[in-house]
Amino acid sequence: MGLKKRTKAFDPGGRWRVPGRITGLILIVALGAAGALIGLQRAHSNSAQAGQRPDTQKAHPTTTLPPPPLTITSVSPAPGSADAAFDTSVTVEFSQPLATDSPLPTLSPSPPGNWVRTAPAAVRFVPDGYFPPDTTVQLSVPGGPGGVRSSLGQGLSNTLRKRFVIEGGSELRLQQLLAELGYLPLEFVPAASTPVPAVPATTADTSPTRVATLPVNISEPVQPATTTTTTTPAAAIDSEPSNPALIPLQAVSGSFVWRFSNVPASLRALWAPGQATVMVTGAIMAFESDHGLAADGMAGPDVWSALLQAVAQRQVATQPYDYVIVNEGSPETATVWRDGRYIFTTLVNSGISEAPTAIGTYPVYARYVVTTMSGKNPDGTPYSDPGIPWVSYFHGGDALHGFLRASYGFPQSLGCVEMTYADAQIMWSLTPLGTLVTVI
Repeated sequence: MGLKKRTKAFDPGGRWRVPGRITGLILIVALGAAGALIGLQRAHSNSAQAGQRPDTQKAHPTTTLPPPPLTITSVSPAPGSADAAFDTSVTVEFSQPLATDSPLPTLSPSPPGNWVRTAPAAVRFVPDGYFPPDTTVQLSVPGGPGGVRSSLGQGLSNTLRKRFVIEGGSELRLQQLLAELGYLPLEFVPAASTPVPAVPATTADTSPTRVATLPVNISEPVQPATTTTTTTPAAAIDSEPSNPALIPLQAVSGSFVWRFSNVPASLRALWAPGQATVMVTGAIMAFESDHGLAADGMAGPDVWSALLQAVAQRQVATQPYDYVIVNEGSPETATVWRDGRYIFTTLVNSGISEAPTAIGTYPVYARYVVTTMSGKNPDGTPYSDPGIPWVSYFHGGDALHGFLRASYGFPQSLGCVEMTYADAQIMWSLTPLGTLVTVI
């Protein structure tokens, strides 16, 4: 059987066509390509509906904001306040909770106590004792590297330093502590303690005020001012805490009694419980002198701190209590009363009428073994006297000192209280800083 030759047939539409299977194959191929295209379009459509991006697009990374900075929102007591209580607590509040191991604020000076967390973003210092009166306290909240930080790791940009001042001390409590240390001619007896044998502060004084009848024992050797007094300060000091920060700063219930039986009337008149009299000023000056402080007679923060320290350590006064009476009677005299006895008297010269010695009571505020004294005479001419010995200034330019005169016992000076060199040396040893001098 011979092979048949296939021939092309011409389509009336102007195209050649292959008869039989050839035509069908072309149709299948054409349909397959079209189906693949349709399938690709459907797959792309399904991916878009499922929320998937085409492979030709890239995803953007998610942005995370840093935590807010740590700040201080409040401080108590208010910075700059001047009357914080002795036992005040100190609170610092922050804008974010603090990390559990975050550093804490500090106080200087500070009584015993602890910082506690009162809230996730707040801390408080709770004292176990007292801040000294009139003390300026500095609060420091550390910042920067190693400073306070939040639970999210944020820290303060800078260290915060704020100050506040503790309220002033009680005048009555000041007197109580000075009496306990032996710087007053009185003792303080707390209400809860057993009374000590003493003379009530209301006991009348019967000692005369004129030198002619004063019971003075001038033959008794004069002891130096550094001799320890035989009068033991009141037992009240034994009940005080041994930690100065724990000593109460409010007045304690109790009473004052005179340490001696024959207190001069002029000295008794200077005492007033709870009032700042010249007797208290002199006592403060004596305490300041003993403890290396400037003897200005003012109970500032340094005095209070030293006073509380002295009470805690039972550092009682080592000097007796001296008191000088300058009597401008006839003849003029100066007499020293010490611990209940008149131990020394001498003739003196006070100021003339044009330059009188100031009447009243004043504490010795400056002392010199020898110095130059200068000023103006009543006629206005200047004077300068070098080599003046044994000088104890008590009021302005008025002083107890030695000066050579032909006689003594009547007004001759320009306000000072003059005496012989020998007597001035004895007087100088009996008039340490703070000694009260009464001119009557």
